[in-house]
Amino acid sequence: MAYGQNTVRILYKKVLRLYPREFRERLGESMEQTFNDLYKEQQTAFGLFGFIFWLFFETGVGIFKEHLLLITEGNSMKSIISNPRSAAITSLFLALPLGLTYVALMFNIEPVARVLNNLFTIDGQQGEIEINMLGRIVIYGGLLLLPVSFALNLQPMLKREGPEGKRRLYAINLIVGAAILLLIIFTWGGLILEEMYCLQGIRCD
Repeated sequence: MAYGQNTVRILYKKVLRLYPREFRERLGESMEQTFNDLYKEQQTAFGLFGFIFWLFFETGVGIFKEHLLLITEGNSMKSIISNPRSAAITSLFLALPLGLTYVALMFNIEPVARVLNNLFTIDGQQGEIEINMLGRIVIYGGLLLLPVSFALNLQPMLKREGPEGKRRLYAINLIVGAAILLLIIFTWGGLILEEMYCLQGIRCD
């Protein structure tokens, strides 16, 4: 139990680092103390699992809200570009809808894949499955947002700092950038490959 608590505590501290710096310096310690107190109250396995799931979900929502608040105060674009975490998290949320949809459908993760198929497809006139309007908005809108989110995530690393004008690399932007780049390769690459097959008459869905 102690080992599990230490593991969850370390993970929670890493998640808290995603909060904006001012918020983290002001409330980080109190949030950790609240976590420790609440963790001790959850003794049963079901209660502990539900507590951890809800806590991390609520923390993720809080992180998004705080970064959104940071962006809306003052010059939004300047805030995003100057803060590596804000750029990474904003880019991640822009890429997330298409990313989650792609993973769920590609690996047929149930029941998520079934729900998405019901939301995004309809039965065609000839019995074929067709993408409905909502599906087109999510897919094509997501495809257009991927390059935008990738470029936005790179902005903090393209900015020159110091008297020598050197650029800095940030781990969070590198990780998010690599994930978005892979998603671009699989989605845009698959779309281009499909069109090439279609033009050659090999396969045209």
